[in-house]
Amino acid sequence: MAKFTEQDYLACLKEGLNQRQMAERFAISEAYVSKVKRRCETAVESVKPQLIQVEVLERQHDALERLEKLAKQATDLVELFQLSLEGDADSRRKLERLAGRRGELLKAYISLLGENRKMLELDNTIKKTKFDIEKVLQFQAKVMEVLQRVAPEMARQVVEELMALDATQNALDYGLKSSD
Repeated sequence: MAKFTEQDYLACLKEGLNQRQMAERFAISEAYVSKVKRRCETAVESVKPQLIQVEVLERQHDALERLEKLAKQATDLVELFQLSLEGDADSRRKLERLAGRRGELLKAYISLLGENRKMLELDNTIKKTKFDIEKVLQFQAKVMEVLQRVAPEMARQVVEELMALDATQNALDYGLKSSD
């Protein structure tokens, strides 16, 4: 039986041959061609990096959770202020303990409304950024999928170069760059 390697598979793939034609050319079974194909795909998959780190999304998720907690606290305070303005004596006492007497309550309420607005803007920015990153991840996954199908060797080279670039950036991030 003739030897059929991953390089042979990739060369035949570039020529546009299907698995049956490859098997005929090398006088091997289609099952063996399929086995070599899986080895090629596995090799590319094994070195395929997350082009944008999942860590970024996790950090955004954590920030959103903290922002939600702050928004809940701010909403509770706004409700307390509203109850106080409606004449609820218990709410007024709670607010006075937090912010001081009458003149200070109005300043605290106005400040709280301003902070609430800032939190809403930040929440919107975080959600937009997360949406943009997810779209980029989908795009990159599709590009790699097509590249792997059309030119597996090129896909492997792209992945290797991206990994090398990522390693260089990580070295710079951790202060391993050479001194001037």
